[in-house]
Amino acid sequence: MRAILFAISITVTAIALSFAPLRFLIEQSMVWHMAVQMPLLVLAGWLVMRAMSRWRTLHWLAPWNRYGLTGFITALVILAYWMLPLAIDRAVVLPSADLLKLLTLFLAGLLLQHSFACSPAALQLFFVGYLVSMMTWLGSYFVTTDLRLCNAYSLATQVRTGWGIAAIGIGLGALWVGYAVRQIRTIN
Repeated sequence: MRAILFAISITVTAIALSFAPLRFLIEQSMVWHMAVQMPLLVLAGWLVMRAMSRWRTLHWLAPWNRYGLTGFITALVILAYWMLPLAIDRAVVLPSADLLKLLTLFLAGLLLQHSFACSPAALQLFFVGYLVSMMTWLGSYFVTTDLRLCNAYSLATQVRTGWGIAAIGIGLGALWVGYAVRQIRTIN
């Protein structure tokens, strides 16, 4: 029951950032948009899927997401799209794009959790490695470029966001390594 309440609270928090009175946070700061709200949406999807999987209601998803491959690919396409500056700008100014962001990033979290639950470690390593490299590269590019990539945000907030995205990517990689080491120790 606590897992469900925690998942709901993360989901509500992530969605609340897109509506008044908290919307000004993502309108004023790229950090709040890309390094806070977007990861929270993915985490919310992950937690909801984890809570739902305890009830074994998702047996219909297994044939579609064999070994987690389809879920990983779909989630990475969604995440890559929302790392594009054009997509970020649209989400700030268009309510329909912001709604699409909320739905697709939540879906990415759902798919990632299901994919990790049914995939072998080698496949997880491939996709985690790809995601970590994508996030750290984007973060370093945001930090080092003199170009303002998003029209909606200042260069200073872009640099701070770059540091945040790179840190999240490295943190995710470290979490996966810890998870993999724990799984190996459990087997031995």
